[in-house]
Amino acid sequence: MGLSSGLGDASSDSLPLLLLLSAVSFLSRLLSLLRLSPNSPQPSDLPSPLPSAVGSRLHSLSLLADHLSSNRPFPYEAPAGSGDDGCIFCLNRLERGDQIRRLDCCHVFHSRCLDGWFDAMNLSCPLCRSPLLPPEDRRTKAEAERRIGAELVAWLSPY
Repeated sequence: MGLSSGLGDASSDSLPLLLLLSAVSFLSRLLSLLRLSPNSPQPSDLPSPLPSAVGSRLHSLSLLADHLSSNRPFPYEAPAGSGDDGCIFCLNRLERGDQIRRLDCCHVFHSRCLDGWFDAMNLSCPLCRSPLLPPEDRRTKAEAERRIGAELVAWLSPY
């Protein structure tokens, strides 16, 4: 009894909301159709604010993956006469048999400690800041960033 009159009021109050949602949906679909029209700008015509940041991040991930696959952890063997070998992350001495990684600059760290450094996307030696990239690869990094960025913009532009 009271329930049927309450439902009638609720449906009449929601009519403007339904009309508004229908209008928004219609306009959204119309705009998406206009973006797909032959006169719409092509991905190459659009400005690309995204490539350097996203492309750089993707290239960094690729570089890091290559570095980690070529620089596998190995057991530490103390060289003769060295007594001060320690990991700057955990401040523990490197013990015989510890899993370590050696960077191109010859600095040595526990593998798990250095992996944490790389997980934060630091692509240099934590001690001397020498880059993981050899000098000849730095030139190709810029080219790869531009290529990856352009591909991302072209791929994401329909959305």
